[in-house]
Amino acid sequence: MAEQLSSLPNAWSVAHYTELKGEINAPLLAKAIVEGIMQADTLRTRFTEDNGDVWQWVDESMTLAEPSVVRVASHDEAVALMEADLNQNLRVDSGQLLALHQLIQVGERHWYWYQRYHHLVVDGFSFPAITRQIAAIYAAWLKGEPTPASPFTPFADVVDEYQRYRNSDAYPRDGAFWAEQRKQLPPPVSLSSAPLPGRAATTDILRLKMTADSRAFSQLTQAAGAVQRTDLALALVALWLGRLTGRLDYAAGFIFMRRMGSAALTATGPVLNVLPMAVNIDLHERLSELALRLASQLKKMRRHQRYDAEQIVRDSGRAAGEEALFGPVLNVKVFDYQLDIAGVEALTHTLATGPVNDLELALFPDEQGGLSIEILANKQRYDEATLTRHVTRLNAMLMQFAANPDLRCGDVETVSEEEYQKLARINDTARCLPSTTLAALVAEQASKTPEAPALADAHNELNYRQMREQVVALATLLRERGVKPGDSVAVALPRSVFLTLALHGIVEAGAAWLPLDTGYPDDRLRMMLEDAKPSMLITSDDQLPRFSDLPVEVFSYNTLLPAAGSEPLQLAKPEHTAYIIFTSGSTGRPKGVMVGHNAIVNRLLWMQDRYPLDARDVVAQKTPCSFDVSVWEFWWPFIAGAKLVMAEPEAHRDPQAMQAFFAHYGVTTTHFVPSMLAAFVASLTPENADCCKTLKQVFCSGEALPTELCREWERLTHVPLHNLYGPTEAAVDVSWYPAFGPELAAVQGNSVPIGFPVWNTGLRILDAMMRPVPFGVAGDLYLTGIQLAQGYLGRPDLTASRFIADPFAPGERMYRTGDVARWLDNGAVEYLGRSDDQLKIRGQRIELGEIDRALLSLPDVAQAVAHACVFNQAAATGGDARQLVGYIVSESGLPLDRDALLHTLKAQLPPHMVPVVLLQISALPLSANGKLDRKALPLPELTRKTSGRAPETDTEVAIAQAFSVLLGCEVTDIDADFFALGGHSLLAMRLAAQLSRAFSRKVTPGQIMVASTVSALSTLLDSALSDEQAQRLGYETILPLRESNGPTLFCFHPASGFAWQFSVLARYLSPRWSITGIQSPRPEGPMQQCTTLDEVIEQHLQTLRAQQPQGPYYLFGYSLGGTLAQGIAARLREQGDAVAFLGLLDTWPPETQNWVEKEANGLDPEVLAEIERERQAFIAAQQGQGSSALFNAIEGNYADAVRLLTTAHSARFDGKATLFVAERTRTLDPKQAWAPFVAELEMYHQDCAHVDIISPQAFERIGPVLKEILG
Repeated sequence: MAEQLSSLPNAWSVAHYTELKGEINAPLLAKAIVEGIMQADTLRTRFTEDNGDVWQWVDESMTLAEPSVVRVASHDEAVALMEADLNQNLRVDSGQLLALHQLIQVGERHWYWYQRYHHLVVDGFSFPAITRQIAAIYAAWLKGEPTPASPFTPFADVVDEYQRYRNSDAYPRDGAFWAEQRKQLPPPVSLSSAPLPGRAATTDILRLKMTADSRAFSQLTQAAGAVQRTDLALALVALWLGRLTGRLDYAAGFIFMRRMGSAALTATGPVLNVLPMAVNIDLHERLSELALRLASQLKKMRRHQRYDAEQIVRDSGRAAGEEALFGPVLNVKVFDYQLDIAGVEALTHTLATGPVNDLELALFPDEQGGLSIEILANKQRYDEATLTRHVTRLNAMLMQFAANPDLRCGDVETVSEEEYQKLARINDTARCLPSTTLAALVAEQASKTPEAPALADAHNELNYRQMREQVVALATLLRERGVKPGDSVAVALPRSVFLTLALHGIVEAGAAWLPLDTGYPDDRLRMMLEDAKPSMLITSDDQLPRFSDLPVEVFSYNTLLPAAGSEPLQLAKPEHTAYIIFTSGSTGRPKGVMVGHNAIVNRLLWMQDRYPLDARDVVAQKTPCSFDVSVWEFWWPFIAGAKLVMAEPEAHRDPQAMQAFFAHYGVTTTHFVPSMLAAFVASLTPENADCCKTLKQVFCSGEALPTELCREWERLTHVPLHNLYGPTEAAVDVSWYPAFGPELAAVQGNSVPIGFPVWNTGLRILDAMMRPVPFGVAGDLYLTGIQLAQGYLGRPDLTASRFIADPFAPGERMYRTGDVARWLDNGAVEYLGRSDDQLKIRGQRIELGEIDRALLSLPDVAQAVAHACVFNQAAATGGDARQLVGYIVSESGLPLDRDALLHTLKAQLPPHMVPVVLLQISALPLSANGKLDRKALPLPELTRKTSGRAPETDTEVAIAQAFSVLLGCEVTDIDADFFALGGHSLLAMRLAAQLSRAFSRKVTPGQIMVASTVSALSTLLDSALSDEQAQRLGYETILPLRESNGPTLFCFHPASGFAWQFSVLARYLSPRWSITGIQSPRPEGPMQQCTTLDEVIEQHLQTLRAQQPQGPYYLFGYSLGGTLAQGIAARLREQGDAVAFLGLLDTWPPETQNWVEKEANGLDPEVLAEIERERQAFIAAQQGQGSSALFNAIEGNYADAVRLLTTAHSARFDGKATLFVAERTRTLDPKQAWAPFVAELEMYHQDCAHVDIISPQAFERIGPVLKEILG
C-alpha cells in the first residue's frame, strides 16, 4: 500500500555492499549466495493483486541463477554499477527481482559483494542475518564441511502468530494503550526548517557517521553507575534534538524489532515496527536521570510493540502517510555486522535503506565502551554542511557531560566558543554619537542650506529657510496654546506639507507627536486619545466633527502661518519622547509605543552613514503617518539637505499614481511594504519602467521580502533594493541587508535575510531557556541597545513584561519581538516567521509562507497567498472546519487553469499543505499600511446538499441566504443550524450585522445564540417581542445554545462573563445533548453584585438547580468558568448529588496565582490584548451596526474577576475532573496544582496558548474528545 501511494520507482529498495579484502573464491561464494537465499523463504515470495486484494505466497518451485561476477577498474566504476541497478524501477510490479546479488572485483584480493532487496521481503534485522548465513555457508564449504542448516523460521509461522495476536485480548489492550499515547503525543520536531511531510518524496539520502570520543563516553557511562550505555546514548541524542529545536516536548519515532520471544526472532521478513514516542525533557534533570526515565518509558512501550504503527494512525481517523506522527527516528542497533570468513577482512557499507522522511539516527554502543552514530537524512531537507555542524554539537555535548556528569540538561552548552566569538563580532556595533535631538539636527542642516528646496506637495513648495520659519511659527503657536516640553500632541491630517510641518512644529515645541490614522473607526481613535491624553489635537476642517465631543483642544491647520524668524527654540531634550505610535489592532489593545530622541537619532544617523543623501536627492513621503516607517521619511531628508515630496492622500495604494509621482518629482529614494512592491512591480513593463529611472535606492520593510520579487525588481529597474527590519518598539528598523547584486544572487531562501544590526544595537536569538542558539538553528529574536522604545504609554506593567532585563548585560533591557529567526553562516539573521504564526489544521502543522512560495512559483502567477478559512463545513471530517485556499493573481490578466496549477502544487507540497481550491482574484487586498489584509480575502462559493423543507417565507429566505454567504455553502433547509455548519461567536456578530441591514431593525448576536437554525431565528424575528426584549436575548444569565431531549451540558462563563464561545460545541456533541451557557451579565450579574467568589458560586448553583433540580450534572468551564464549575461540583457532591462530568478548559486553582498582586497592577496585558482582539474583530464583524457596550461589559467583568479571585479558596471535589491544558502557556504541573482539590485528574494536552484554547480552532481537537467522553 505504501508503495502504491508513493510515486517513487525505488523507494522501498534496501541495499548494501560488503567490502571483502583477502583471497575470495568467487564461483564458490556465488553458489553460497544461491544456497543462502533459498534458505530464506521470504526471498522467494511472490505478490499479486486480485480485485484490490493483495496476496503473497512462497514460490517453492523458484530457481535462482548464480549472481554475476564482474571486474571493474575502480571504486567509482563499481559504485556507478550498483547505483545504476538501484535507480531502476524496482517496484513490486516492475518485473525486477526482489532480491539481487552481484560480485564486483575492484582489484587484486579486493571485492564488493553487492546485495539489494525489496523491503517487502527483508528488514534491517534480517538483512545482515542473511548476509551472515551466506558467509557461514561459504566458510563451511571452503573447509569442506556440510552446508549449515537454515536458522530461519518459515515466515508462515510469523503470520500465524500475528493472526493469533490479532484475535487475542492483547490486541485491543495494545490498541487502547496506543490510543492513549496518541492523545498525549506532542507535535513532531525537525532540525530542518522545511515543513514536515507525511511521507518522503525522495530516496536521496545524506549519510554521516559520528564516532564519539570513546574515552568521554566511557567516563560518562562509569559515572552513571547502573544506567545502561544504550540508554545514555539515547538520552544524549534526545536532548540534542530538543535543545537544537528549542522544544522540550516532542514526538520521535523509535524502532522496535518486534521479534523478542516469538517466531519472528529468526524469520527473514519485514517485522520491525516504528512507533511514536513522546520525549519530555526536564531541564533540571541530569542526563543519567533522563536516560532512566526514557528507559522506563521504552520498557512500557515494548510490552505493546506488536501493534502496527499504521494502525495507530488509522485508529485516530487518519490515513497512513497523511501526516507525520514524528520527525526523527531513533534506533539502538545491537545487530552483529561482523562476518566470520577466515583470512578475509569484511566491512559493510550501506547504499539504500528505503525512504527517510526526516532523520534516522542509528546508535551503535560497542563492547569496548565506544559509541558510533549513523545519521541518515532526507536530502531535500538537509545539506551536508548543516548536518555536519549539528553532529559536531552532539559530540560537544557528550564531552561536557563526560567532564561533568552532574551537569543539568538545561545547562549544557550548544553554542561553540567560535560561534560566541562570531556573535560578538556581529553585535560589535558601538558607535559614539552626539547627544542631540531631531529638532537640533534639522535646524543645523537648515542653517547650512537655507535656500535649498526642502518640502513640496501638489500645492506648496518651501525651501529650508521657509520651512524652518513655518516650523518655529507653529511651535510658538502651540506653546501659546499651552503645549509644554514633554507633552504630546495628536495629529490627524491628510498627507500634505502641513502634515510634515505639524510634526516638526510639535518637536520644535519640545513635545512628542502622536499620529492618528483618520481611516480608523471613531471608537479606536477615541481609545488612543483617552490613553495618550495629548495636550492638543491638530487636524483638518473636515475631521473636526469627529473630535468635537472629546476633552482635548482641537486646532485646524491648513494654511501657512505668518513668518516670524527661524531661530531654534531648543526646547526638545535628548531624553524626551520624540513620538508615540500606537500599534495596530492585530496585536491586541492599541498600545502607545514611546520612542525617545536618542533612539531615533541613532537610527537616522546610521541610515545617513549607510545610504548617504545629499542636496540632489528627492525622498518620497508616501507611508501613512501612523506606520513607523514614515518617521524616517519625515526626518531623514532634512538632516542631509535633501528634498521631501508629499504624495497625494491615498496615492500610495495606486501603482499608476506612484509611477506618475516618481516621474514628476524625480524621486531618488522611496519605501515599499513588500506587498505593495509586488503590486508596483506587477504594474511595470519594459515600456513604462522609465518612471523609475531617477530612483537610486529603494527600501523595503514591514513584511518578509520574497527573494523572487527582488530579482524581478532588479531585472526590470536595476535599482538597488534594501531590506530593513524592525518593530515599532525599536525606532523603526534595527537591521539591514542588501536585496540586490551579489548579495541577492547568493540568497538561497525564499525571503531575503533581515540582516545585520545597525549602530549601537544588538540582535539575540535565544531558545526557550533564554540561551543563545547555534548558527542555523531557529530561536526567538530579541533586540537590545539604544533604539529600544522607552516603553508603552501609561502601561508600566506591559512595559515591564515586554522589555525585560537583559540576562547578558546587567542593567540593560531586551525586547522580545515574537519573531522566529536563525543565524546564517555569513552572520546575517534570517526571518522564519512569527512564533505564533504556525497553523494547525486537523492536527497538521502548516506554515502558510511555504505554500505562498509554492504558489508564486506557478506559471503566470504574479501574486499569491494561502489562507486558512472555514467555507464548507460539510467537506470537513472529524469536526475540522478550516480548509486551505490559495488566492492567485494572474500576471497576464488571463484566466488561469486552476486544475493544472493544483496538479503542479501536489508535486511540490505535502498533501496537507495543498489548497483544496485555488481562487483567482484581480488583486490582493491591502490594509491602510499597504500590508496584505487577510480579512478582506473573499471566501470561495460552494454549494451544499441538504434535505428537509426549503425556506419559504421572506424572513426564512433572507436568513438562509445570509447563512450561505457567511458559511460558504448553499443552505436549503430551514433546520440548518448556524453553529453546526461551522459558525462561531464572531461569525454570529457578522450575521447579526447583515440581518440588521436586511430587516432595517436591530438584530443582536445574542438572538442568534439562542435561535441558531433558520427556522428558529425566523420565528424569533417575526415574533411580537419588543426590540428591548429581543435585544436582551443572549445577554441574560441563561444562554440556551441548543435545546434537545437528552442531558444538558452546562457551560460556565470565563472572566468575560459571557458563554457565547461555547456555541461551537453544537458542531461536535451528539444531537441528543442540550447545551446551556450560564452567564454574568452587567449590571445585575453576580460578578458585579457579589463581594466574594463563594457568593458567585452560590448564585450560579441556584441558577443551575432552577434549570435542573437533580443530578446527574454535566459541568464545563473555561478559565474562571472552570473555577466556578469545580466549586459548584464540590457543593453538589456535598449535598448528595451526582456530578457525571466536570470539564476544565485550562483552569488553575486560584491558590496557584498571586491575584492580590494582579489586582494591584491592573488587568493583565495579555487579558487586555485579548479583549482588544475581540473588540477589533467585533467592530469589523458588525460592519458599522454595533456598539462597544458588550466590550465595556466584558472589561468590567474581567476587573471584577480579578477582585473576586484575590480572596477565593477552592473546595475539594471528591470526583474526577477532565482538564484540557494549554501547553504553550503552562507554567505549573497540573497534577500537583490540582491534587488538593480533585480526587482524580484526567488530562489532555493542547498545543495552544491559554487565550486560544476556547477558539474554534482549538475545539477541532477538543470537540471530538468531548464527544467521545460524553457519548
